[in-house]
Amino acid sequence: MTKTFGIVGHPVEHSLSPAMHNAAFRSESIDAEYRLFDVHPDNPDNLANFCYETDMNRIGGFSVTMPYKERIMDYCDHFDPLAKIIGAVNTIKNEKSNLNGYNTDSPGAMQALQEKTKLPGKKALVLGTGGAGRAIIYGLKEYGAQVHIFDRILSKMEKTAEQFEVDTIDLRTIKEAEFDIIVNATPVGSFPQIEQSLLTAEQIKQGALVMDIVTNPLETQLLKEAKKAGAETISGERMLLHQAAGQFTIWFEKPAPFEVMEKALYEELKKRR
Repeated sequence: MTKTFGIVGHPVEHSLSPAMHNAAFRSESIDAEYRLFDVHPDNPDNLANFCYETDMNRIGGFSVTMPYKERIMDYCDHFDPLAKIIGAVNTIKNEKSNLNGYNTDSPGAMQALQEKTKLPGKKALVLGTGGAGRAIIYGLKEYGAQVHIFDRILSKMEKTAEQFEVDTIDLRTIKEAEFDIIVNATPVGSFPQIEQSLLTAEQIKQGALVMDIVTNPLETQLLKEAKKAGAETISGERMLLHQAAGQFTIWFEKPAPFEVMEKALYEELKKRR
């Protein structure tokens, strides 16, 4: 019988994940389908009920997106060490009725950044300290970058800085700091508030590398500001692709058909233009 996989979050209707994963399943002759599971956060029982019904619905695993990357941990039976350190899960594998949590955001983001630059010794700024933000902070630190963080919620920022032993920064001093790498790990600039950006061109160093993990739209206002500043940019689909390949490997214990997933991703993006 066909196994089901999917993405859990809200909203998920614009997700690019089904295109990638279903192409991978077809390519590898896996009897499975990848679906959208829009779990509305208006009732805290919605996520609990989804998790408790995974066996009944033959769900072999699922991706986790906003706003559940931290909350899903309450329903996990086990975590891999990386997910535990980061405190966020973006991948669940249903193993013999145990929901086991993993994090592919961190390696996925590092792989996306390394397509354009080397990380050791670089001065990096991460905007946002949610699940994805912490995954990126951890990854950059592990690769030897000098990491600074910003979050509009001061208490959250200070707690994350203490946990990962990184520096905090005020938005007003970012220009003088002259960061080599800037990553937006917040939803600022995503649909429908597409004209918003935490930074302007004046705050971005010429020649810097700016990545935005937002995928709707792909060219966010932040990336437009970065281009005005003469910076190099990475749009959100690169991290999405790499973390999805990591999910496939966790679910099926073999390398992902990366080129198949990449082709499916860009074909889907082309359809949406």
